[in-house]
Amino acid sequence: MKSLMKHKDKRGVMGLSTAQAFVVGLLSLVIIGVLTIIVLNSLNSTSVSTTDTTNIVNNASAGLVTFFTNTGTWLTLLSVVVIILIIAAVIVVVNKFSGPGAGGSL
Repeated sequence: MKSLMKHKDKRGVMGLSTAQAFVVGLLSLVIIGVLTIIVLNSLNSTSVSTTDTTNIVNNASAGLVTFFTNTGTWLTLLSVVVIILIIAAVIVVVNKFSGPGAGGSL
């Protein structure tokens, strides 16, 4: 009988799984960026350092810093979206439990 009943998977209903995936991806990019800077600085401090390697290190470092300056904005937008989804879920639950006699709908 259980095989005939459908089990609703409610994970990710409020978009939290998407938010989690975004934050994990962002943290992965941060780790990759930090490791890249460490490797490039090690390359720059070797005895074979030339102006070309110095320029590469400077350009890569500046690019990573520029990329991650927007992280605060991304996290703020993500938190606003999650808050909106939580409010929408609360409204749906309240409307579900209000019963048929409550009158009116959104």
